[in-house]
Amino acid sequence: MIDRTGIVISIAGMTLTGLFMICASVTAAGKLYGNALVLGGGGPVGEAWESGVIAGLADRGIDLSRMDRIIGTSAGAIVGARLAMGMTPEQLTQQALTQFEGAPPSPARKPPPPPDLSFLVSQLEELNAGKTTEQSVGVEVGRWAMRAHPIATESDFVASYRRRFPKEKWPSGSYECVSVDAADGSLKVWNESSGVPLAAAVASSCALPGFFAPVKIDGQPYMDGGARSATNADLARGCKTAIVLVPTAGINHPLAKLSVPRLDVEVAILRKSGCKVAVIVPDAASVSAFGQSGAAENRNAAALKAGRIEGQTNAKEIATLLSTSEGARASSSATSKQ
Repeated sequence: MIDRTGIVISIAGMTLTGLFMICASVTAAGKLYGNALVLGGGGPVGEAWESGVIAGLADRGIDLSRMDRIIGTSAGAIVGARLAMGMTPEQLTQQALTQFEGAPPSPARKPPPPPDLSFLVSQLEELNAGKTTEQSVGVEVGRWAMRAHPIATESDFVASYRRRFPKEKWPSGSYECVSVDAADGSLKVWNESSGVPLAAAVASSCALPGFFAPVKIDGQPYMDGGARSATNADLARGCKTAIVLVPTAGINHPLAKLSVPRLDVEVAILRKSGCKVAVIVPDAASVSAFGQSGAAENRNAAALKAGRIEGQTNAKEIATLLSTSEGARASSSATSKQ
């Protein structure tokens, strides 16, 4: 579903004025350039849904791999890297349903209780309420993340990303992924010029505090970019158009709900800069698929299928948006088939 009216900007404008003012003040006043694809976080089910949406758009002739910038956070970092590598829609969807983690624990072994994310939620609530700063939250959450007991060792966690991305070379200059420095709370955007292995950068973007330990790169610990924002869509400012995929919108989970006000401000920043924005969020069928009971692999497959249908349904509007950008490299040759 494409959000045509914007999520409730009035609420976000009151709670996140600081972010708006800071980002708006540094928006380039010069000519806007190119198209951006922003892929938000959302765990394995969000990864599957985003892959489905991209495949559905490709079914209608829209090749998002040709976007001038592909910016991914957490699960979106995984999807974005694959897309920038030139994977076909079928490869993309197949990878989204492949398990790269180690073997599941023995059925005889009692699984550990799920991590308590109440501290992370409380910190993000304070950030949304304007009671603290983005960097302060990063510092506090980083300290907590480094003390927490992860569900996997750092080495095992990073190894699963090496299996996803065995080549150290970055896919293209258009791809970027977002992390937060767990030591000083600062934003870190990784790209081809960062000089680090792709797998390490993507793993750091996916190291959800409380679940996984921060990933050390050159001796510095980095954690999930979602510690700043589930989408980080404001990083696309300066582009003529931006397509933002938001797996967390409409999902009944504390972290997912917290992502909405942040997104509102980011979209307002982009639009204020002159960027034309399309926000694609899960429709009713996708939300239902996200909540499907049973094995996780079945839920992910259902989310992927629902996302693909959404991509096909929204193709005309996305093609129209992309056609407004002069010199756009993204294909906008969507057919009239629905």
